[in-house]
Amino acid sequence: MRIKKLTATFGALENAVLEPGPGLTVITAPNEAGKSTWAAFWRAMLYGVSTREQNKAGFLADKTRYLPWSGAPMSGEAQLEWQGKEITLRRAPTKTNPFGGFQAVYTASGDPAPGLTAANAGEQLAGVGKEVYLRSAFVGQGGAAIGASQELEARIAALATSGEEDVAYSAVERTLKDWRNRRRLNRSNGLIPQMEEERSRLEASLREMSDARRRKGSAEQELERLEAKREELQSDLEIWARIEKHELNRRYGEAYLEWEKAKEAVPEEVSHPVFGTMTGEEAWALAQEKQKEREAAEEENRRLAAQRERLEEKRWGSRGWMLRFAAFSVIWLVGMLVNFIVNTPTPGPLAALLLTLICTAVFWMRWKRALRQLDELPLVSQPDETDWLGQAAEYRETLAKAAQAKAAEAAARRRVDDLAAQGGRLFDTLEMLYPPAQSKAATAAQLAAVERELAWVRGELARADGALSQMGDPEGAEDRKSELDKQLAQRLEEYDALSTALEALSAANDQLRQRFSPALNQKAGELFAALTGGRWDRLALARDFSAQAAREGEALPRSALALSAGTIDQLYLAVRLAVCALTAPDAPILLDDALSAFDDGRMERALTLLKEMGEERQILLFSCHSREAAWARAQGVPVIEL
Repeated sequence: MRIKKLTATFGALENAVLEPGPGLTVITAPNEAGKSTWAAFWRAMLYGVSTREQNKAGFLADKTRYLPWSGAPMSGEAQLEWQGKEITLRRAPTKTNPFGGFQAVYTASGDPAPGLTAANAGEQLAGVGKEVYLRSAFVGQGGAAIGASQELEARIAALATSGEEDVAYSAVERTLKDWRNRRRLNRSNGLIPQMEEERSRLEASLREMSDARRRKGSAEQELERLEAKREELQSDLEIWARIEKHELNRRYGEAYLEWEKAKEAVPEEVSHPVFGTMTGEEAWALAQEKQKEREAAEEENRRLAAQRERLEEKRWGSRGWMLRFAAFSVIWLVGMLVNFIVNTPTPGPLAALLLTLICTAVFWMRWKRALRQLDELPLVSQPDETDWLGQAAEYRETLAKAAQAKAAEAAARRRVDDLAAQGGRLFDTLEMLYPPAQSKAATAAQLAAVERELAWVRGELARADGALSQMGDPEGAEDRKSELDKQLAQRLEEYDALSTALEALSAANDQLRQRFSPALNQKAGELFAALTGGRWDRLALARDFSAQAAREGEALPRSALALSAGTIDQLYLAVRLAVCALTAPDAPILLDDALSAFDDGRMERALTLLKEMGEERQILLFSCHSREAAWARAQGVPVIEL
């Protein structure tokens, strides 16, 4: 198979075209120019893009990593020369796969190429499956080292021995171990442990069935006993209830009689002749007001009496003086008459007489005024002699007694109502009741305890019934146990037989390992010698593709881990090329910066070897250095700059 033209819309590539030569082609470009993307595109055109890979921390699945940066759908075309005919492969997106659409046609006619599908195109065209191709003809960036693979191991081992596609030892060993592990490995996937565990479960189930039946029988007996005890206690509580009913009716009758008496003791409400329907406080306030009015009247009478007495005294005093002056005037008048008759009158006695008359007139006027004031004074009123406070106190006491009687009647009525609410009645049965042996409280407590025991016993019975219903038929369990014993004996025999087969296979493999892949070791050693200029002339590979190299004249080989980085890359490039020569002789070889760790001398030897190999097959070498391109131009090797 030879690549003639690649057209890609893939990652950073947008309708990009790559047309390599028939042999070795050096494709040069700086970093991030798309070299690794072209390599991934070629791999995807052969084997598709996996949809099972998921993005993880530090890792992007190809379906995400190579989505076109432009936003266009992922698509590509590869024009190939295969089996003497030119064919064109096309891949495009589907609803479930970004690169799942596939078409293979003859380039000239456009007719479908028979036998090529999306699933088998890589294996048909390259001659090997994806796992072998990626470990041989496809060297990704920094991926020259090769790891173990059952598919690759089977391919090499078969070609190195019979030349046919046989099953690898590791696959046979894995199959036998799988068969043996299916019989005894662990409880999750070993048949023998599963059977042993099932038998243990059956034995435990049978024991549980027996225990459940025993618990069910005990629970039924206990349930019968407790229900009889509960009926007895409930009967005692009913007797206590009737006794309490009798006592309640008795108390109700007594309370009813007391209420009747209390109603009779309540006095009839009659209007008071003085206070009417006043309250005690209102009557007392009125009595106090009347008392104050009487006291005020008495005080006013005393004041008027005192004033009258003072006026009387004043009137009588003025009268006395007036009489005195009148008598004195008469005496003076008589004397003056005598003196006038006897002697000659003089002005002195006349003046005295005149003064006396004036004083008499003044006191007469005062007497008249006092008499008028006495006439103007009001008469003294007679205060009310009613004992208002006494009557009010008596009225209050009467009201208090009435209120007390009403309160007693209300209390008696409330007691009757309360007892009636409790069920008390005036009539009762005449049955004779005798209290049970224990008190009502003790009976109720014992009944509550019995109810709790009944609930637990019913739960225990339900659990036993549930367990029995889930366990199924005990006879079926016994039959299954007998069947398991037979199957277990058979599986143990098979396990021993498989162990014997594995031991025989291991012994045969030890013999095969002594000649494991001699053709691969020989071819890889020749290529390694060519790459190192004969400095290392021998190379040995283990089954896991770990390598050892030896120099001429050295007795003991050295592990690849002891070599320099450049030598290790040469070693694994030699192994890759040898594996490719044996397993995929027609597939194009793709190398992505595989020579970056080589010095100039090793690079020239590697390029010379690749040019020679390019005469028989197509080789694409991607490089970010200019030295490979310069060597290629000097040697007439095609160079493509991206």
